[in-house]
Amino acid sequence: MGSMWLACCNGSEAPRVRREIEARDAGARLLRVDDAASLLAVAQVMAGVAAGAAVCVHDGEDAEGAIENLVRLECAETVLAFVDEADAGLIARLFFAGATEVIAVGDVCVDGDGERACAGEGPEPVLRPERASGDDLELEVPPWERAEPAREDIGEDAYARTPDDSDDKKTEGADARSVSAGPTAPDAPDRADGGGKPAARDACEPKPADGSAAEPGEDATASRPAPDAVTFSPRTGGAEVGGAPLVVAISGLGGCGKTTVVSAMAWQAAQMGLRAAVVDLDLMFGNLHNLMGVERVCDLGRLVDADGKPMCSQEMIEATAMRIAPGLTLWGPCFAPEYAELMAAPVEELIGVLRHEADVIFADTSVFWGDAVASAVSSCNRCLVVGSGSVSAETSTVRAVALATRIGVPKTRMTCLFNRFGAPGCDEERAMRFEMAVALRSRARISDGGQTVHDLLSFGKLGDLMATSNPFTRDVQTTTYGLLKELGCPLEGWEGQQQALGAQNGSRSRIKLPWKHEEGAGQ
Repeated sequence: MGSMWLACCNGSEAPRVRREIEARDAGARLLRVDDAASLLAVAQVMAGVAAGAAVCVHDGEDAEGAIENLVRLECAETVLAFVDEADAGLIARLFFAGATEVIAVGDVCVDGDGERACAGEGPEPVLRPERASGDDLELEVPPWERAEPAREDIGEDAYARTPDDSDDKKTEGADARSVSAGPTAPDAPDRADGGGKPAARDACEPKPADGSAAEPGEDATASRPAPDAVTFSPRTGGAEVGGAPLVVAISGLGGCGKTTVVSAMAWQAAQMGLRAAVVDLDLMFGNLHNLMGVERVCDLGRLVDADGKPMCSQEMIEATAMRIAPGLTLWGPCFAPEYAELMAAPVEELIGVLRHEADVIFADTSVFWGDAVASAVSSCNRCLVVGSGSVSAETSTVRAVALATRIGVPKTRMTCLFNRFGAPGCDEERAMRFEMAVALRSRARISDGGQTVHDLLSFGKLGDLMATSNPFTRDVQTTTYGLLKELGCPLEGWEGQQQALGAQNGSRSRIKLPWKHEEGAGQ
């Protein structure tokens, strides 16, 4: 009789898990459970009996905690972890938790020393949920005791522009790559040269789109498509595929500089000649208008009537708009914080209108996600995951990323943005730790601007700040340009001015130094 192995997986994954276990322990028997809690309970009873354990890692489950408990309680000497793809950050965390080997989709597995342990014969066929073998055992768990991942009910239908293939498509069925237990630091984003201030176009002047708003009682959570094929239908008649891209900034903790980054990137977009719209979705206590130096603040709550119904006519949208600078217009927040609960439908309609009238839309958010924030995040074209050197920033940010994923935002549409890089406590090691925890392929860093940024923004001097040349403004310009270029925003005019400026600077006479002597000279 072979040794006993424990496995935490569903029925469709059991054949794959059994093959991997038998490749290491011929004749092994498999005891399968459905969730990590049951795995740990059975492992404690079978301590000293089970030869090893296998854990399939799924979104929304604490697989790292399960592996850590198995190792800490000495319930299994060998722990295999199965992941969907070779994600360097996730694999590093699994090894740190105590996994012996990590096996990815392409049948390439790595052990704790980073050595290639086995290679499969190509992509796996589609597995059907059935019992793997008569010798295997299954521990049935009542449905009411099974742990289900929490789902966020946003309460409204969401609209999302179909992303480009280069931006959002994931490669399915690809062979996994070997990953060592100690992955190297992620490469810093390329820095593009930039400077100068082109003339911006006029501020966006919203106009109503044709079509009537749908009834607010529509159900948006009845069926949700896969992240790689997000094709939400617009709830209102204002938005359609091909409109202006929506960039939303989220974070797990407050105070990471999310509002500063959003305001600076929006200002830079306007300076690049785009019609940039900004929506402050920190509806209760937002302060974007203070950073931008607004003297006459408009109440976004005017988009709701006394009965709580949206009023998003052309006149009301224009009445709630705040013109910051040529090409830059701001909406929000609410004067009365209690109106924030009623703003989901008006915000969605406002964004739908702005997709027609603006070239790019930026949205700041609060740490607490109401329906308005969840709707905007689910329909965004790029989600900026902002973090800094705050204590426990990784833990809360990972949960924010998981929530965004559950409401329909694929990770290919997210960018890890580490702010205040270079400040005390925000060194290279801290930035790498945050980036590995968030585990996003797209990464960027914004350098700390020092006291200058704090002083100018305290008096609403955003324009004066962006006119200065310092590491903060240069990184904002580089990051904004790369982001807008990926989203397909029209930057031809600004690029042409930059090329002309570069040619003008390059036409200056250069000093000739005698570094290369002619043959026979200099004797």
